[in-house]
Formats: sequence, C-alpha cells, structure tokens
Amino acid sequence: MTAAYIAFAVGLFLAVQIYRIDHGISNDGSFDDALWKLGAVQPLVFVHDHPLVEEKEYPTGGPFDLWSGEWWRILISGFHHGDALHLLLNCVAIGLLGRLIEPVMKPWLYAAFLILATYVSLLPEYFLEHYPVGLSGGAYAMFGLLMMLRRIHPEIAEVFTEREINLGLGLLILCFVLTHFGIMNIANAAHVTGFIYGILAGAVLINGSRFAGTLRFLFVLSQVLVIPATYLVCHPVWNGKYYWYLARHENNLEQKIAYLQKGMELSPGEPKISAELALNLFRTGEVPLRSWEIMLRSLERNRSYDKGVEITRLIWKQFHSDQEKLQALEIVSDVFGEESDAWLERFQLDQSAVASADVPLPRSDQSGNEFLFLRETDRQVAPQPRDLSAPPVDPRSPQSAMEGVTL
Repeated sequence: MTAAYIAFAVGLFLAVQIYRIDHGISNDGSFDDALWKLGAVQPLVFVHDHPLVEEKEYPTGGPFDLWSGEWWRILISGFHHGDALHLLLNCVAIGLLGRLIEPVMKPWLYAAFLILATYVSLLPEYFLEHYPVGLSGGAYAMFGLLMMLRRIHPEIAEVFTEREINLGLGLLILCFVLTHFGIMNIANAAHVTGFIYGILAGAVLINGSRFAGTLRFLFVLSQVLVIPATYLVCHPVWNGKYYWYLARHENNLEQKIAYLQKGMELSPGEPKISAELALNLFRTGEVPLRSWEIMLRSLERNRSYDKGVEITRLIWKQFHSDQEKLQALEIVSDVFGEESDAWLERFQLDQSAVASADVPLPRSDQSGNEFLFLRETDRQVAPQPRDLSAPPVDPRSPQSAMEGVTL
C-alpha cells in the first residue's frame, strides 16, 4: 500500500511533466495549466479561455471547478507536487514511515487511512482559500499514527525513537517559521490537521479498554463529517467571489443583483464585483444614482482601476437634468471628501467633451458584459479619454491605500 501510494504520486508527476513538454508550457505563475488538466484544484480566472484572463491587473478568480461540484479535485491535488524536490522529500518520508506502519495494519484499513488522511488534511487549506498540492499532510498523519502505535509495538518503538519524534516536531515548527518570514509558502494547516488526524486514529486503534469498540465506531462515524466539510468548501458562502460566480451563472436579473450585492458586502475590495453590480443596477432604474455611488466607492478602494473610471464617466452621461447631476456631485463629495476636485478632474467632468460625447452604455447584453469584460484587441470601441491616471496622493495620507486595504 505504501508503494502504491508513492507510485501514484510519482506517476502523476511524470504525467504533468509530459503534458508540459507536449504543450510547451511552464509552471510559472499562480495558474498551472498542466496541474489543472490533470485534476488539481487551481484558482482559475472564471474559465480558462474567458475574456477576464486578459485583465491581468484585476482578475476576479477562484476555485471555480470546486464551486461547480468537482470535489474530487481536492484528493487529486494531494498527489500532485510542485517540483521534483517536493515530490522526493514527501516520498522519502512516506517510505520511511510506511515501512513501519504497514506490517502492523490490515491492508484495507491502512489504505483507507492513507486516502482519508490525505483528503482530510487538505480541507482546512481550502477554508483558508489556499490551494496546496502534495502528500505532506498524509505524511504527518502517518507520523502522528506512529506516535501512538509505538506504545503497543516494541518493534516500532525501537526504530521510531524519541529522536525521530523530536525531529518530526521540529520540522513541523520550522515550516511555520519559514512561512512566517516568507521564505517558503508551506501548507501548515494541512500538516497540523494530518498530524492530529493520525494521533486520533492511532489513539482509537491502540485503545484496549472496554469502550474500545464504541470508540472505534464513533471514530468511523465521524468520517461522515467530511461530507458537510466538503460541501462548505464547494459552497463558500462567506466568500464574496463565490456570489460573483453564482451571479455569472444566473439569468434572473433580480437574483443576479442579489448575489452581487452579497458579494460586494463580503468582498468590498473586488472591483469587478462592484462594476458588474453597478451595470446590472443601471438596468433597473431611470436615474442610476445607486450605480454611480457603487462605482465611486469601488474607485475609492481601487484607485488605479481605469476601467472603473470609464464606467463612471459613462454613468455620468445618463444624468440628464441639473438636479440629477447635483445629486451625483454631492455623492462625489461624500465619498472622496477633500479629494473630490481631483477625482472630478480625473473623471473629466469639467470638460464639455464628456457631456456631449455619444458613448452610451452597451444595451445588447443585459449585464453589460461586452464592456465590462472587453478584450484587449477590442479596446478601440471603448471611449478613450485623454487622461485616466489617478491624481497624485501623498503616500503618508490615509487616502494612499491600495486595493482592498484600509490604512
């Protein structure tokens, strides 16, 4: 079973390398096409060939495959590895630990332990919006299991001594230190979860009291908790981008707006959620003051979002009366305060060309997606104001915060 566990990881690693060679790709960047094609969870930018991929500065991405129900990618991700060294270290650890465990456990029980430990150890990482690969969580589960088994198996205690235990615990702490100082990005939640899972499994296996049968039954029954945990990972109702994803698959305008409003509430720093909400709300009212305010507040958080400036200028074009424009200007003052004049200059609202330009919002798509998700090659159809750069801001002032950050 140990050999098969290692062999699957090695085979998958070789398959990834062959795929990369065949397609002439590298593993640079946050998205790895080879890992995705071969079953790993990857934080996609909506879908691989969607126009959003062209918007590199403000991608709204996430594990959309998981959100569509492909939960099995969590387990497959455990068998993938980032590079040859990552694979080698995990395989060596698993080989050393497995040769001690396998002789004292039934094959089917050991196989179930390995699979469940791999899967369970990765779940907390997804709750933290991390997308790890590797069997290190499973390896630490084996480490925790051995700490228990050595109590009733002298042959294990003879090899798996206090020195090995201290070394393993020291490596666990070292991984936290390396991650804290940014030296390496390590899946520490997977390590700790796997370690705890192994200790619990071992404690149940070595229990010889009259309650041993009951404890084993309860431990087996507790594995059912994996189902709701997986459901929550695939339906992260606390994540604003998840509601953006739901809105992108919703045809009913009212429900789409409700999803986007929830998404903006949970993730106010995501500019595309705000932009899409503003464009959808624009369809529902005669005077788009709400859309105007949403875009202004989004720009206050994301000051270099030039497309947001374009959308804001287009919304201004829809204010036809002096009273509507006055209300809009009051909102500018409320949002930007002392910076209002600088922002009005950036919006070019003091130029007659803006007021007379014939640049209406697109009408063919209910959500305005052909503007919001404009491809780079289609830029010539969009309005081209003379200046979209942000006004100079003192970096020591509270207004100098970057996207999604409040100083």
